[in-house]
Amino acid sequence: MLVHTHAVPSFVIVDPDRMFPRFWATAWSISIQGMALAENTLKRKLRHLAIFYKFCDERFGTDSFDAAVSLRDAARTQQLVEAFYLDLTAVPEFNTTAVQCWDAVRDFVQRLARQRAPSSPGWGALASTLWAMGRMRHPRHGRFQFLRALPASTLADLLEVASDDSARNPFRGAQVRARNWLVVNLLLLAGLRRGELMLLECASLRSDVDAETGNLIYWLDVTTTAEFDPRHSTPAIKTEQSHRQVPVSQDVARLFEQYVSEARHPGATHGFLLTSTSGAPLSAESISKVFETLSAALSVDALARFSERSGGRTRISPHDLRHYVPSLTMSCN
Repeated sequence: MLVHTHAVPSFVIVDPDRMFPRFWATAWSISIQGMALAENTLKRKLRHLAIFYKFCDERFGTDSFDAAVSLRDAARTQQLVEAFYLDLTAVPEFNTTAVQCWDAVRDFVQRLARQRAPSSPGWGALASTLWAMGRMRHPRHGRFQFLRALPASTLADLLEVASDDSARNPFRGAQVRARNWLVVNLLLLAGLRRGELMLLECASLRSDVDAETGNLIYWLDVTTTAEFDPRHSTPAIKTEQSHRQVPVSQDVARLFEQYVSEARHPGATHGFLLTSTSGAPLSAESISKVFETLSAALSVDALARFSERSGGRTRISPHDLRHYVPSLTMSCN
């Protein structure tokens, strides 16, 4: 319920039964982003957030969203947001209002997650997940799907196998293991495409201080490069709209920096991030081979569950990780 306060903030949304302001929506209203909005825009966004709060109250209990954020429970927050998305898209012909509502909720929760990301891998993962999901498209333009070919149990086994210090890791050499572990985390937690991985440079990781929180935030510049590319399969940005900045957690940023300083081939004469054992830029074929080898090292049960879910496939692809919504209890440690 939207209420005009005749004070600051000028509008708030409240619990319609108790008339209590929704805490985190009110905090957002008086933030730099909220105060900068035109009155009609602010009212529209708050009305969309009111729909989200009402949904959370009815589905998960009164004040469930504010409680999850206040308790810094990233996993619970993701559960609420994911359930809301599924509810919005449950009807095949959802309308423009639903699209706008999701945009408002996604932006709102993503800002909360980014503020907490420097001190929590869970919140960093949530911020990356919301960014990777993107905006909800109108049905005639395609929809974001939550159905995944990669079961959670298979993902857990894959992460155990791929970890650079795992006894089950099928690769030899600390440098190769570190590179492959970075690849897995960038696909899973940043939602990158294989071609985007190949375009990353050592300087693609950027950082700045958040003006609101004073915390250091990180992101990846995903764009074209002037670097000469000798690879046969030359990567490219999918469309002009695909140039983007992808926020990443502090853990992912640390993994990126450790690879560059400790594991990247020291003799590489190019600026691309990922290198082969010879120092050349890592090819698309090599990335596919990495996942073929990791898939072969999975347990019989994990591979069987994946095969059953994916229609008989026996090899996980980079695409499967990119389109998986990660569990926020995961960390790249």
